[in-house]
Amino acid sequence: PPGPPAADTQIRGVDSAVLINPFGEDWRRFRMEQQIPFGGYLLAGVLGVILVFALARGRIKMDGGSSGKRLLRFTEFERVLHWFVASVFIFLALSGLVLLFGRPVLLPVMGPEAFSVLASACKEGHNLFGPLFLVALVVLFFHFVVQNLYRRGDLTWLLRGGGVIGKKHVPSNFFNMGEKSMFWLLVFAGGTLVVSGLILIFPNFGQGRALMGLSHAAHGITAIAMTAVIIGHIYIGSIGMEGALEGMKTGYCDLNWAREHHDWWAQRCENEDKILSRDQVGRAGVYSPEPVAGQVVEESGK
Repeated sequence: PPGPPAADTQIRGVDSAVLINPFGEDWRRFRMEQQIPFGGYLLAGVLGVILVFALARGRIKMDGGSSGKRLLRFTEFERVLHWFVASVFIFLALSGLVLLFGRPVLLPVMGPEAFSVLASACKEGHNLFGPLFLVALVVLFFHFVVQNLYRRGDLTWLLRGGGVIGKKHVPSNFFNMGEKSMFWLLVFAGGTLVVSGLILIFPNFGQGRALMGLSHAAHGITAIAMTAVIIGHIYIGSIGMEGALEGMKTGYCDLNWAREHHDWWAQRCENEDKILSRDQVGRAGVYSPEPVAGQVVEESGK
């Protein structure tokens, strides 16, 4: 027998003729009963692993100490691009965490009035600065994609955990496989965040509630996973490894650090034998003439 006639309404839209949408309840239950608690467990677990690693291993130091020489690792444009991407992502991550965990965590502490102001500001800021992440991601991809293509030795580096597994040194190029994995994670996971975010920000694309709900779930899951990885990246790139942050602060890295973590690239730089005198390098890292990225720089006073 024929089914009931399709509903009709004078209001035209994707879901305007839908009287009851059961998918909305499925989305709500997934968010409240699975995404929020398990996302919290994941982030807390990452912090716990980092704490255990820091207590057990301590700071990863340069075996030979400072060499007194520097390699130009990142140009000024590359450092500005990195910190721009990092700043936008951190803002989006913090504002997103407030929106995701604010009701069970912050609301009981702050009260409804203060929390409503904070949540509203986070929502508006998240929507406003979200598209900037798209622009930064596109520029980052085209600038660094060639250096992050697979090369000989990358799989060996990955299988040995960057030298953490076993005592044998694992050589690598300008970017090791860990950094390349971070780059491609940023590209693909960041792309998922961008696409799902645009669907949520601009409902006038014509998508229905089902697609909006799926996009919201994908956005939240990807954001939590990516935030967990970034937390580890921040730890290793700052206090977790001696000399790692220097390249993104000044553009230079220590020669011994490069030999230990990117020795194939360091060897190529040494073979070029392009050393600047201390007169060419100022105390603030201002140099003249400008060297090519990867050039060995003699530290002032050494």
